[in-house]
Amino acid sequence: MDAVTCSPRQLLDHAELLHQAGRHAEAEQLCRRVLAFGTEQLETFFLLGAICSAGKRWDEAVGWYEQAAALMPELALLKTNQGLALMEAGRYAEALVVLDRAIQLEPGSLNAQYNRGVLLQRLERFDEARAAFEQALALDPTHLNSWVNLSAVCLAQEDREAALHCCHHGLHLDPGHPALLGNLATAYGKLFRFDEAIAWYRRLLQKLPQQEQAEVLGRLANCLSDNWQVDDAVACFDLAVASAADLPQKRALASTRLFVLHYSPRWTALEIAAAHKDWGERYVTPPASPPFNNIPDPDRPLRVAYLSPDLKIHAVIFFLQPVLAAHDPRQVTVYCYADVKKPDRVTEQIRDHHGVVWRDCASLDDDAVLQQLRDDRIDILVDLAGHTAGNRLPLFARRGAPLQVTWIGYPNTTGLKQMDYRISDGWADPPGMTEHLHTEQLLRLPDSFLCYRPGGDFPAVGPLPAQQNGYITFGSFSNFKKVTPAMLGLWAAILAAVPDSRLVFRARGLTRERFQREIAPIFSARQVAPERITVLGYARSVVENLQDYHRIDIALDTFPYHGTTTTCEALCMGVPVVTLAGDSHVSRVGVSLLSCVGLPELIAATPEQYQQLAVRLAADTNRLQQFRSGLRDRLNGSPLTDNNRFTRNLEQLYRRIWQQWCREVAL
Repeated sequence: MDAVTCSPRQLLDHAELLHQAGRHAEAEQLCRRVLAFGTEQLETFFLLGAICSAGKRWDEAVGWYEQAAALMPELALLKTNQGLALMEAGRYAEALVVLDRAIQLEPGSLNAQYNRGVLLQRLERFDEARAAFEQALALDPTHLNSWVNLSAVCLAQEDREAALHCCHHGLHLDPGHPALLGNLATAYGKLFRFDEAIAWYRRLLQKLPQQEQAEVLGRLANCLSDNWQVDDAVACFDLAVASAADLPQKRALASTRLFVLHYSPRWTALEIAAAHKDWGERYVTPPASPPFNNIPDPDRPLRVAYLSPDLKIHAVIFFLQPVLAAHDPRQVTVYCYADVKKPDRVTEQIRDHHGVVWRDCASLDDDAVLQQLRDDRIDILVDLAGHTAGNRLPLFARRGAPLQVTWIGYPNTTGLKQMDYRISDGWADPPGMTEHLHTEQLLRLPDSFLCYRPGGDFPAVGPLPAQQNGYITFGSFSNFKKVTPAMLGLWAAILAAVPDSRLVFRARGLTRERFQREIAPIFSARQVAPERITVLGYARSVVENLQDYHRIDIALDTFPYHGTTTTCEALCMGVPVVTLAGDSHVSRVGVSLLSCVGLPELIAATPEQYQQLAVRLAADTNRLQQFRSGLRDRLNGSPLTDNNRFTRNLEQLYRRIWQQWCREVAL
């Protein structure tokens, strides 16, 4: 084409063809030639905006659309495109104003409604986003992207049933749409319909090339774990790690895999420890940390930062809040580095607590958090997550403070050489028993490593169920992933030895078919009828879970992964807990809790003794009644709930390691 002899209209038409062909630079060049003529300005500005948008040059696109809109301010399409460019440029407030104007100009504009929904979704204004997508679908029920985004918004609102509805509608339009398949699997998982979730994840994997499968394999692995298929989950994590595209993704998937290992009886404590150490060596190669300029005064007040994604309604809070409330400001200035993605009322309580310096780091990358830690001159940085979801262990690997400590939140070593200490006690980690399982140096508190605070809304202790029922009811409200087949066999033996006894346990998502296929035979082998077993689903609140202790006479701890919060809650509700001591921290938490409360007689050394303790306790209803009426007071009068005593001991521990650091710096 001879651009010299062409008219502006011809040049513009050719530029449009070049743009459609993806030859954006040539198209832009022609558009600028057209502008020199001073004609066809509206269409040229519009096309230049589209060309810049295609190249993700969003601010330039905004400028061109603004010039076009100045020529024709009442054209809704221009406003819609301008709003989209503003949104992609991160100028959300301006984008919303412009998109609202586009809808005023043309209420039936599908694109304007859809893009407004996308913007509101990004702003996490989910109610408004949902309304926008629903309006878009009212205009065109076949608009696939609206179904995709609406399903995601419903998931964000925890409206799982609505998410299912959206996904199925969208999949009717495009049966293989990856985002819809993923959202559908997620929705089924959140509804604890794990078999269906697993099936949809597997269908999604068939649609994805291998290089894009890692994230989905990780989600499938978590779902398998939730579905009591722990060994399959570990194998799936292995596939996910192998297919991950980069080191950060491999590291994150391998970290979650470590947590899941605790649920499998096939892995010994030594093997799990070795896997943690291997993770630290294989996936963490931090750059050298610059020296800290903290003043090495052994007696000055310390700056202690607690970093956690779980400063919200979470089990960790029952053990952290009493410590935060009791810290002596003359000894410790407390910082909370909150990596909380969805804050709640508990987050607000901690943030507003007098004496706590709050740092919201949920939106900050590791570089920014490390700089904030240095700006705050933190002396001791405390990890409260380990390898649980949302952890920041790569940050700890880069060392955010002179001293780094891991405590509560995770029942094992981090595997990081840069994590200096791990807080425990002499019951959970007896001297000489578990040091070889840790990369950290163990610090043992004189009482339990935990400090528990019952909630103010906990229900009153109820009467002993056996007195009303005429039979003993055993129970466990631990995460069902902790219940191994061997543990079920031991529980079956206990029920067989206690005539007419019953068993109650929680197992979210356990179908009747699976119960009959995999669990009932374990009890039938001991002549225990399945009718003697009650399976409870998911408790919607802590209070609802606690009220179900009114049904239980004796709680049975899991093994090798002990309960923690569940044991404390059982004791608070007047229910004695029988536990089996193992050879590592994860299988000795119950030992710590019961010893601290003064109930060592409920701790068994062997499975046979565990069974004997449970059977003997079931035969003594007078003793069970004494437990029922006195355990809460016993708990509240023990060191386990004495937050002032616990926190003074914790502060002395902090002081001791700080003084050691000061001595080393002085050398």
